[in-house]
Amino acid sequence: MKVANSKIGKSVVLIGAGGSGREVLEILKDLNKKRKPWDILGFIDENEKLHGKTINGYPVLGGIDWLKIQNPRPSCICTINDCEPRKKVVQKLNRLGVEFVNAIHPSTYIGDSVHLGKDIIIYAGSLLTANIEVGDHVHINFSCGIGHDAVIGPYSTISGLVNINGNVRLGEGVFVGSGATVIPEMSIGNWAVIGAGAVVVRDIPGKVVAVGVPARPIKTR
Repeated sequence: MKVANSKIGKSVVLIGAGGSGREVLEILKDLNKKRKPWDILGFIDENEKLHGKTINGYPVLGGIDWLKIQNPRPSCICTINDCEPRKKVVQKLNRLGVEFVNAIHPSTYIGDSVHLGKDIIIYAGSLLTANIEVGDHVHINFSCGIGHDAVIGPYSTISGLVNINGNVRLGEGVFVGSGATVIPEMSIGNWAVIGAGAVVVRDIPGKVVAVGVPARPIKTR
């Protein structure tokens, strides 16, 4: 497995204190049982009502402004599950020059020829086979299968129990709902949404919502 920007920071904060943030916290805790690579400082969230609270044993330290005054600055993992809000927050963090690191559950299988970008989250039980390209800031949820030569564009979210077959291309910011299947050699355009349980048997254009078996666009975004 080839990992871009693979430096592991001693300390890390989770960007987003919602449900996905709590799930990613569990990934880091499981990693720490294996080799203790993380000093988990807590959560960052722009919701001021959460500041100072403790969530699953870890504090909500503040908003993004909290990072501005840290020296040295901790590494970050953006846990926001929705694609477009994630990109907006990442752009703010990039302006601060933060370092992003990956959170990959130890039960994940990743082939040696798979290339991962930065700020990648992969949940338990997923399998990535061979010659796969995963762009920056991608979320791959639990028990997903991704076949050979697939390309997953940046800011995409693949929900749980999704099957992405060989030679599939996902553009930027694609959201694939739970239990969906994409058959080999299909292409899904930028910022498209594939509904839960859909089966993609033909190319899907960008900025549409596609649902059903077979998946068909039902509206533009």
